[in-house]
Amino acid sequence: MKKSSLLAMCIVGMGISGAVLILMIPPLFSANGQNNTWFMAALGLLFLVFAAGARYWKRSVDTLGDDR
Repeated sequence: MKKSSLLAMCIVGMGISGAVLILMIPPLFSANGQNNTWFMAALGLLFLVFAAGARYWKRSVDTLGDDR
């Protein structure tokens, strides 16, 4: 798999996990809402893994055309 497609997959995964994480925040502040702290922690960790992968593969994609 090309590194540019891995970078794109990380960015899409980061967007999806971040969007679901944002959608899960309002029930935390309601009185009768369910407490999904483990689910939110897992989503936050997944977001961080995708962000680290995107930073790693962006650095390697940037240096592919470098002929120094």
